[in-house]
Amino acid sequence: MQKFWLAAALMLLGSCTLSMSREEVVENILPTPTLDVSISNALEASCFVREDWPAENWWEMYGSEELNELIALALKQNPTIQTVQSRLEFAKQNANIERAQLYPLIVFDIDDRLSYLSKNGFARDLNKSLKLANQQIDLGLSFTYEFDFWGQYRNQYCAALGREKAALAETAQAELVIESALSQAYFALVTNLVRKKLYNQLYTVRKKFYELQLLLEKKAIYSALPPLLSEEDVFQAEQWVLAIEEEIAVNRHTVNILAGRGPDVPIIVAEDLPALPKRLAIPGEISVDLLVRRPDLMAQIWRTDAFAKEVGVAKAVFWPNIDLSLFTGWESPWKKMFQWGSKMVSLLPTIGLPLYTAGEIQANIDAKKAEFDESIFHYNEMVLKSFQEVSDLLALGRSVYGQKVEQVKIVKNAAERYRLTRLLKDKGINSLLPVYMVLEELIQKQLDDVQLLYSQYQVSVKLIQSLGGGYLTEECNAAG
Repeated sequence: MQKFWLAAALMLLGSCTLSMSREEVVENILPTPTLDVSISNALEASCFVREDWPAENWWEMYGSEELNELIALALKQNPTIQTVQSRLEFAKQNANIERAQLYPLIVFDIDDRLSYLSKNGFARDLNKSLKLANQQIDLGLSFTYEFDFWGQYRNQYCAALGREKAALAETAQAELVIESALSQAYFALVTNLVRKKLYNQLYTVRKKFYELQLLLEKKAIYSALPPLLSEEDVFQAEQWVLAIEEEIAVNRHTVNILAGRGPDVPIIVAEDLPALPKRLAIPGEISVDLLVRRPDLMAQIWRTDAFAKEVGVAKAVFWPNIDLSLFTGWESPWKKMFQWGSKMVSLLPTIGLPLYTAGEIQANIDAKKAEFDESIFHYNEMVLKSFQEVSDLLALGRSVYGQKVEQVKIVKNAAERYRLTRLLKDKGINSLLPVYMVLEELIQKQLDDVQLLYSQYQVSVKLIQSLGGGYLTEECNAAG
């Protein structure tokens, strides 16, 4: 049996009574998809290899101290993470509230009553010796307990535990989303800084090319048309420099905001680009283990479990409700408070059974079942999308890494063409014009190469995120 079904059995088919039968739970769950074809196609490419699931601190594999510090800061003070942590605390305390329903309620009361009776009132009429001014003290200890024969309160507690576990998984999902978004923003920043250098080089080359054409025009070798076209290229290069500066500013702002600080805080970026995995890891048995490795899917599983338990709560209302109340204490003025004659004891057992509720109970059960079914259908949708996400990233990774390999060859050839063109100029065979033209082509090829490098960073991070980012619950680990 697949590990997912074992995990699902542990969660959805728990011990709480009068919840839902196994048939009711699994009847609408879609079979677990497979990724055999996508994995096989990916492994044919040299950029993929069979390895373990991502580590918990997966971002450390890039070897960037700056990125490590930023993510540590984000996990500590990012507002989104703090928000879901507050929700988790609320869910924990709500579970404690529901657990209290399983235990007896014991209350101590003290009541001091001062009264002045009517001289002609009913009490004085029965007892003429009764004083008009009276003081009566009540000291009481009350005990109340509702027998949970049908599992109503146990199911309520189990549902609250399910919501707590869902909140815990949602916290892990929020952390994973922030970690991934921050990593991508950081990689965008570092690659855009490299692109800025290349755009500045391109601007310099185009400006020199334009100035050389102006000189040739003055010497009547060129007409006015080529310099005009070259000047337009210079203007375009200036636009690209301005655009990349804007991107870099936005990248810095995004990194800072995700780290939980102001947008203008300086960011120290190392000159060397972070290390990029030469090959992307594909864990074994993705089709089996992916469901318990993704916190968003686990959160939905626990939410569904809570809805199943709420069905049990609704069913329990059909059955008799048995309460036991016990009250003991003293009732008298202070002077006679602890005398034996001042004691009082009251025992009140109660049985309540709904006979006619105009269909309210069954309607409530059907409504809870509808909520459960909706949760199952949403779970099915999430499973399909998560498997599609992994499959798409495997195909994208194969394409991007393959393009990068070919782009390296293109850049190498362009660099060789520039070297040879430069050599011809040094030998006096060519002028500077072909040198500038080939150098511009080389820079353009290098820009394409850097863009593909960023795409590699993106694929690497997104694939790790789609595989759960090192998440694994203790329950699922034990089930595995």
